[in-house]
Amino acid sequence: MREKNNIKIINAMHEMNQMFTRNLLLSVSTVLLLTCFDLSRIYMNQTQTKTTSTSINDDLSEAQSEEMSSVPPPKMKMQLGPIIKFRYCQGCGYQNLFKQFSELVRTHYPNMAVVGENYPPQPLKAFLARLVSMIKMALLVCLLFGQNPFTLLRIPTPRVYSWALQNKMYACLMIFFLSNSIESYLIATGAFEITVDDVPLWSKIDTGRIPSSNEFVQMLQTFNPNKDMNDFTRLHS
Repeated sequence: MREKNNIKIINAMHEMNQMFTRNLLLSVSTVLLLTCFDLSRIYMNQTQTKTTSTSINDDLSEAQSEEMSSVPPPKMKMQLGPIIKFRYCQGCGYQNLFKQFSELVRTHYPNMAVVGENYPPQPLKAFLARLVSMIKMALLVCLLFGQNPFTLLRIPTPRVYSWALQNKMYACLMIFFLSNSIESYLIATGAFEITVDDVPLWSKIDTGRIPSSNEFVQMLQTFNPNKDMNDFTRLHS
């Protein structure tokens, strides 16, 4: 009787373990697939010019909207301040740095328009990153559903893949983090490029560093919009 009870307990624990593993695999697979979808969508959009933010002072925008009906388009264009554009590596964590520099521009030069966009990687690296992402998604789907693509291709199954089929959870996590590291390395440009009206102001690729706040403000004095506005007012007074 004790042996039968022990067998029943072991079977019950085994079934509970299988149910827990299935639920865990389902949760992990859902998270991984959603993350892969988001990453693939980001890579597809990196080849296109993507504006991440454009900020203009509210008072200037209201004044321009009021003058649109009375001021001819050429004059209105002359009254607009310079446009400063930041092209930076989003995968390098420069988003917060872009926000800090944008605040400096709005504080010292409120008439300037601020535009930020991603600095795209080289076409070959972008293609390789998308290829790695697609391979990652295919491997995750095959592992989660217990499929062996090597049998369809009539290729001997590698021992690594056989181990992955027997240890799905660990294999999926390893593939996910390893492929993400490779993708991040491929798309990382380390760029933080600054231009004013398409005139280069600073290039981290050329200098190897990011300017300090004081350097940045001093460089912008060349494109002082307040000075341009005063000159324009004196000429037309």
